[in-house]
Amino acid sequence: MDSKNISFNDMPQMMAVMYDKLNELGDKVDRLMPTEKSEEPQWMNVAALIEYLPNHPAEQTVYGWTSARKIPFHKRGKSILFNKTEIDQWLSSGTYRKSQEEMEQEAMSFINSKRYGRR
Repeated sequence: MDSKNISFNDMPQMMAVMYDKLNELGDKVDRLMPTEKSEEPQWMNVAALIEYLPNHPAEQTVYGWTSARKIPFHKRGKSILFNKTEIDQWLSSGTYRKSQEEMEQEAMSFINSKRYGRR
């Protein structure tokens, strides 16, 4: 069909062609757009958190962090849950690492407990 000489009788067929081309264009644009990330939070229990963290801390360590409020957590009844996004932010902030002062205090407590424990 010559695009310069479109008659009124050709309009339904031309509309169908335009509709198909528009759908093709829409599909191409959809493929170019990044997929939306799920807004639903991903929850982890203590065991899943231990596996997720790079240094795989002991369960007692995680409970210590929660009682000292050093790690972001949520309590639902008796369960302690961790939001993956909050944990990722916590990890990237570097607050999960002990400071030099904390390590020195811990070492001194250990030494003192051994010293006085032998008597």
